[in-house]
Amino acid sequence: MNKLITLIIPSYRSKKLIIAHLKKLSNSYKIIIVENSYDTTLKRIIQNKYKNVDVYLKKNIGYGKAVNFASKKVKTKYFFVMNPDAKIYQKTLSNLIQAAKKINRFGAIGPIYVHQKKDYKKNSVVERKEIIAAAMLIDTKIFKKIKGYDKNIFLYYEDNDYFAKCNSLNLKLYYITNSFITHKMVKQMKKNSLNLHSTTFSNSAEKNSTYLIGGWHGQWSKFYFLRKYRGFLIALLICLPNFLLNLLQIIPYIFFDLSKAKYKYFKIEGFLCSLIGMPSFKRSKFDKKYLY
Repeated sequence: MNKLITLIIPSYRSKKLIIAHLKKLSNSYKIIIVENSYDTTLKRIIQNKYKNVDVYLKKNIGYGKAVNFASKKVKTKYFFVMNPDAKIYQKTLSNLIQAAKKINRFGAIGPIYVHQKKDYKKNSVVERKEIIAAAMLIDTKIFKKIKGYDKNIFLYYEDNDYFAKCNSLNLKLYYITNSFITHKMVKQMKKNSLNLHSTTFSNSAEKNSTYLIGGWHGQWSKFYFLRKYRGFLIALLICLPNFLLNLLQIIPYIFFDLSKAKYKYFKIEGFLCSLIGMPSFKRSKFDKKYLY
């Protein structure tokens, strides 16, 4: 059991992916799962089979809040946060740990995509303003000291915000070029599939609801993030063209494609709610309403 690092994996309807990670990693690392869809079956499986894993059931509190919550349970010097649909390799973690020991102070260090090996010098440390957020090693004390992720952001831009915070505090971000990851990115929603990113839904209604919520938070979080770091006017100038485009597109969609019209409406509403300073309150109607 590695005593320097704890793995944190936020989960939302990701049971198969979580179990696959635990089969490979639970004998070597302490793991904390924050299960955002309150999957009691997953918790029972983990408790019965994986003794080095702690699982916490939550209503859908979002990615950033899940990591913040889990970080308070970490007792090791470092923690490694990863998305359920990320894949790490045999030496991914050990090489990150070795690099971390040689760096005095940092905001996060992370692997590169395995297909990018040819783009980097071997066995080097590369400073960046942002790194791959799907898999990062973080110093536990530093993360807690700077209060982790912004608790106001429910979905999207939480990583951008964390990186911006690190840059402003002179906490460097690094790629470690002998550490690798693959991360399957889904660029668009396929109608006949019940999968979306790392999430598997029970039916199309659950998936469509989450998809609409994603559109809402994409616009809410974008304006919130830009306003926070660049001011209200710049945020408005950047976001306004997309808002006007959505406004124009919704009219024909009302007559020809109601599902797209609804998605445009959610995006418009998300932006307007952020514009007037409302919190990121929108949730899927299928999310369970358990207290945090």
